[in-house]
Amino acid sequence: MKRITKIDGDYFLYFLIFACFLLVGILSFKDYGVSIDEHFHYSNGAHYYNFLKGLFFSNPNSVSIAEIKNSFQYQHFRDPAIYDLILAFLIDILKIDNLNEAYYLRHFFNFIIFLIGIFYFLLILRERFSSNLIITIGILLLFVSPRIFANSFYNNKDLIFLSISCVFFYYSIIFFFKPSLKSAIFLAIVSALAFDIRVLAIIFILSFYMMIFLNHLDNPKKSFEGTRYYPLITIFTLIFIYIFWPYLWIDPINNLINFFADMKTNMPGMQNLYLGNLFFSKNTPWHYEMIWIVITSPITVTLFFLIGYFFILKFFFINLLDADNKKHRFWYDKSQFINFYFFIVLTLSFILKVKFGVSYAGWRQIYYLYPLVIFFSLCGIEILIKKIRKSLIKNLLIIFISIEFIFLSFWNYKNHPFQYVFFNPLFNSFVKNKFDLDYWGMSNKFILNKILKINDNKPLKVTTISFTNLNDNHRILDQEKRNKIKIVYDVKQADFVIDNYMKKWSTTPGKEILNKEFMIVYNLTVDGNIINTIYKRK
Repeated sequence: MKRITKIDGDYFLYFLIFACFLLVGILSFKDYGVSIDEHFHYSNGAHYYNFLKGLFFSNPNSVSIAEIKNSFQYQHFRDPAIYDLILAFLIDILKIDNLNEAYYLRHFFNFIIFLIGIFYFLLILRERFSSNLIITIGILLLFVSPRIFANSFYNNKDLIFLSISCVFFYYSIIFFFKPSLKSAIFLAIVSALAFDIRVLAIIFILSFYMMIFLNHLDNPKKSFEGTRYYPLITIFTLIFIYIFWPYLWIDPINNLINFFADMKTNMPGMQNLYLGNLFFSKNTPWHYEMIWIVITSPITVTLFFLIGYFFILKFFFINLLDADNKKHRFWYDKSQFINFYFFIVLTLSFILKVKFGVSYAGWRQIYYLYPLVIFFSLCGIEILIKKIRKSLIKNLLIIFISIEFIFLSFWNYKNHPFQYVFFNPLFNSFVKNKFDLDYWGMSNKFILNKILKINDNKPLKVTTISFTNLNDNHRILDQEKRNKIKIVYDVKQADFVIDNYMKKWSTTPGKEILNKEFMIVYNLTVDGNIINTIYKRK
């Protein structure tokens, strides 16, 4: 009876936390602009949805797979599109015909998927940790991390992949310890969904099978009872990948080959501002993502991650190499298994990223690793709590973490909706003019509204000399506001010019006449870093 009461109490606590999360999302989702990539995702889903409708119904807007395959216009539509397809279906079912409402729906749904990801992260933590305090710290850290919080609304790929990654990790752990037909099918479905969002999911699948292989080495005399399900998982994963990816429906093998060939030959050639220098995405230093994680993660996450990661690394090496340990086991219980599993995923991801990956726009391509970074941070906290005997120091540790939560919550509130340019206080002065900021043009919605406040007397001609998304941020405005602003593409015709932090390096035509014919009337700053500027004609 006491056990039931305790569990109920735990669930009630988590229910309150998630209710607060949801409330914050409801109050926030309309505040964010439209990223430069959202248009492609929106169009991707719409074209695939029209294709599917054309298969079963009369649809004048239908696009064939042949058109998608061969046309430059639809080159982005070859990408896996299950998530964008679901959103297109919702937009159609809900009869949403306004572009701004469609984008707002996408942002809200994005956030809901993020909450689902946090929920599965909670389930993972309950499989690993016995302390409700540590579990609560984990889900709070994931939610209040500023960059992750902001991206949860508009990042239609990286944050969705982060969420589905948490789902995959949970079901892979469940299958490993309680293999069944049900858990095998669940794992296959989630594997396919993850792959059809980002093909990087192959790393998860490889890591999982690596753990199974190590388990056989660990216990050669004990047959793993889930062995008979391996072919089933593999077959069903391939089937679901095919079902969830319409581009593969016609000529699946060749289309898949063509997709990977296109991905290899059409790697983004974007410029990265990194450590004060410009690097093309193919030539970024090996430490690019690592430095980004350190300077943009909360201090507590970075600090305790280092402790947790290296203690776990030390444990496994000592355990395997200890001459007195005759068994030389990789792990002895579920907690150690999860530690080692996530160690493999994290380490393998970094190695493959450095060796084969293309880096650009910060570390968003590996946001999916952030729950694992937090996981090792929690391991670090757990290790410290166990090793520290004095209650005073333990209390100081909890106070330190609490102060971090208060700081992050206040920072998120103060800088809303620009949390995506967060740098932790240790490095804020160091990063000035040295790292990418609002490369996606997320602040353009705010800037357009600001221009109207500066001069609302007549229709205004506005342009940008930055490589950012201005048109979609104009379309997401209310109709009355849209009518007051006309987007032009020539600085000579403009009343106002918008330019982000990249103006120093921009080669966009029109830059040279800014100082001659325009004056700065507003700088949008976050922690002293200018992320966008409004120029008004003199």
